[in-house]
Amino acid sequence: MVADAQILEDIVLQVNQLTPEYRLLLIQRISASLLPFTTTKTTPLQFGKYKNNKMSTLEDFAVAEWHPADDELNGA
Repeated sequence: MVADAQILEDIVLQVNQLTPEYRLLLIQRISASLLPFTTTKTTPLQFGKYKNNKMSTLEDFAVAEWHPADDELNGA
């Protein structure tokens, strides 16, 4: 663990020497490498499912809320 911390510190020192453009490129590449692990399957709302002649209720909004499962909160 101490070795990992030292490696990270070395990387931070090297990143500080980069131009802003290369820092953004680095962020983009790191983000792209993390993207497959952060995507979740979502189900889009169905158009017209809650259509009626009255205003939406709090219950309608509760149905539409995102309720992540425990594994989604843990990054799985």
